Amino acid sequence: MNRLLKYAIVGIPVLALLVLNCVRTSQTFASLDPQNEYVGVQACQSCHAKITKTYLETGMGKSMYAPPKADRIESEGLVYDEELDFYYQPLWRGKEFFIREFRLRGKDTIHSRMEKIDYVVGSGHQTRSYLIQRNGYIYEAPITWYVNKGIWDLSPGYEGNNSRFDREIGLDCVACHTGHVDFVEGSKNRYTFISEGIDCEKCHGPGAIHIEKIEGGQLIDVGVETDYSIVNPAKLPIQEQFDLCQQCHLQGVNVLDENKRMEDFRPAMKLKELGHVFVEQDPDQNAFGIASHAQRLQLSSCFLESSGKMNCTTCHDPHKSIAVTEKETYVKQCQSCHQQGMQKLCTESSELRMVKEDNCISCHMPSGGTNDIPHVSFHDHYIRVVKVEERLSDDQKEGIIQLICATDSAPSKAIEALAWLNYYETQRRDSAYLDQVKAGLNALAPSDLARFYILQGNDKQAQIQLNKIPQGEKTEEISFLEGEVLEGLGQFDKAYDVYWALYQENKERWDAGLKAGVNLLKAQQGNMDALYQAEKIFAELAQAKPFDVRVLNNQAFIYLNRRNLRNAERILVKVLNLDPDNLKGLENMVLLQRINRNKVQEKLYMDRLIQKYPTYHGIASP
Repeated sequence: MNRLLKYAIVGIPVLALLVLNCVRTSQTFASLDPQNEYVGVQACQSCHAKITKTYLETGMGKSMYAPPKADRIESEGLVYDEELDFYYQPLWRGKEFFIREFRLRGKDTIHSRMEKIDYVVGSGHQTRSYLIQRNGYIYEAPITWYVNKGIWDLSPGYEGNNSRFDREIGLDCVACHTGHVDFVEGSKNRYTFISEGIDCEKCHGPGAIHIEKIEGGQLIDVGVETDYSIVNPAKLPIQEQFDLCQQCHLQGVNVLDENKRMEDFRPAMKLKELGHVFVEQDPDQNAFGIASHAQRLQLSSCFLESSGKMNCTTCHDPHKSIAVTEKETYVKQCQSCHQQGMQKLCTESSELRMVKEDNCISCHMPSGGTNDIPHVSFHDHYIRVVKVEERLSDDQKEGIIQLICATDSAPSKAIEALAWLNYYETQRRDSAYLDQVKAGLNALAPSDLARFYILQGNDKQAQIQLNKIPQGEKTEEISFLEGEVLEGLGQFDKAYDVYWALYQENKERWDAGLKAGVNLLKAQQGNMDALYQAEKIFAELAQAKPFDVRVLNNQAFIYLNRRNLRNAERILVKVLNLDPDNLKGLENMVLLQRINRNKVQEKLYMDRLIQKYPTYHGIASP
């Protein structure tokens, strides 16, 4: 009996310990509670003033902000786009920053456009790009300041593809440069609130529950226990730690689950809970992107042999700027494992070691340009012995891009096909990449098959696929695809009905409203009632985007058909001030002068049109 009691008594704390462990491991971080709200960096400062102050000086803390007149690092400059024949000049007017676009003919300025800059993107360690806010819609400016070379040049992706001031900046982009945004659902690039810089809650999760518990006196000794009211990334499993960084530092092609988006990510989540992320695999081992640090690190033997102990914060203090971090800090991390006595520290000659100042980073993490952003220099985070023979010629690099899923080692054929479909739509419009979709074509849903056939130019096959979708399962995007197919088949009246219904359901679907107006004009040519109806549509659209030349051109076209020539001219002047090479604007201006019987002005605008579009074949009267 005593013996049984002894075992029973001993067993009590063991059972209690097991129960306690069960409770602890079953707890989840409050960041995953959808009711937990963001509070902003100011709420964190009251308790964490010192660490917040140093963090706000880091690249992440200074990732997006209003133009800083007192903290300028840019010099004056001028950028010339030879292809479009535009000059770009950054300049200050009082406390406001502008970028001016202009064109010269000899010494005369024949075009000038000024756009006020509302946000700077980039800490200034490598680049500064510039954003414009118009009626809540965010667009990118066409030039960037490249810090390493101290030069202005066209923004990344603008060389040979200069969209001027009209590149829409969507949620995926803005969300990785800010802590929290209020995005207008249904729009492509409209916001009602944007926080400046990546703040504390991007990595630690929303702080409302944490503050509530602290103010309520629920204090936890974090040296002994885990505080589940706020995320300490160091307490996460290694994959979740990497995913925390890779929510932004894993640029690729996303194939997200239904009703998921990357902005739904919260600390303590796994990226794969949102879907699949594919990255380009370049055969050149030395090629890397500007946001590929975490991905490259995980290729390294240092990481693979660390038993899950090595991560981004092994070398980087996220609360301290790299600008004030001594280089010895990184070398010491290397030497913490690669010590004399354990193994030979360095096999290089003493002469080279002296030149390199025994800096492991300079040889094993060489600095170089990225394959996606010009004029920058980053350390490659693939730690290795770099061999000269690894480098490929330009010819070897051509035509061999592959997509590899970074969140799933064995994605399905359907997921791979969707990745290639998204890659073609958003990255490279090369038929070779659209052909990659065919391997998983039979596994795609009808809506995705319709997308594929639309991109192929096969609207009939796209329509067959869309007709398979029950009406109750049609999303806004599927409805928009239906409109595109009907428009492509020349069924403008039916296309109008689809677009108009979508726009009426969600007025933020500005694109559907524009398509509705255009298809109404196509379907009801010569019908004055249709002209008045379309005029109302475009007037409403113009209230949201009075700077959009597509709307303005359609308004001018309606006025031309109604012989309201004064209003037509007023709007066309605005179009050509915004875009002096706009084909429809020049076309409509020629028509206007022809109606006015002003042959001198007609010839002037026709000469401009032909000069810009040499193969142009002529204009039909309205």
